[in-house]
Amino acid sequence: MKVKPSAPPPVGRNVLGDWSMNLLHVRPVKLVLAVSEHDRFSLVLEAAPYVTLPQRLVDALFVQLIFIGVPPDAARRACDAMQPLTITATAPFANRLSIQANMKDYGWMVEYMLEEPDMSIAGINAHLIGHLVGINGKYRHPYESVLDRLRISRIANGVDETPRFIDS
Repeated sequence: MKVKPSAPPPVGRNVLGDWSMNLLHVRPVKLVLAVSEHDRFSLVLEAAPYVTLPQRLVDALFVQLIFIGVPPDAARRACDAMQPLTITATAPFANRLSIQANMKDYGWMVEYMLEEPDMSIAGINAHLIGHLVGINGKYRHPYESVLDRLRISRIANGVDETPRFIDS
């Protein structure tokens, strides 16, 4: 991705865990697929310009967290905990193969969604967070796991019980 990986970072304090990223070669642009280690919460963003990728990833995550009902102050704390964001070579997560399988599924979904003429990156991201994934033998929507991890009650915050996905 023309970003030189740095040395492995120290263990982070990010409650969402480390993120795995993959470059998707789709036309007409290249996209980056990012998936969180703990919850398989995912999002896509344009790959270029590569130099701004770390900040754009954090900004896109902030938007996604707000979309699923995380209050802005809690979303900002979660994003701030990711700083400084360090891009490294593949980390040796214990669940690395599971993450890679999820990334492959998400990659196929993104390619399929891009066949729709009016599909935006925001629309793709709305679909991805509603995808059911299996982690440790349990099936959940990633946004539910993120809300639990952040201890956010959507109902207490006056938000519908489920996010409004594109097809809903």
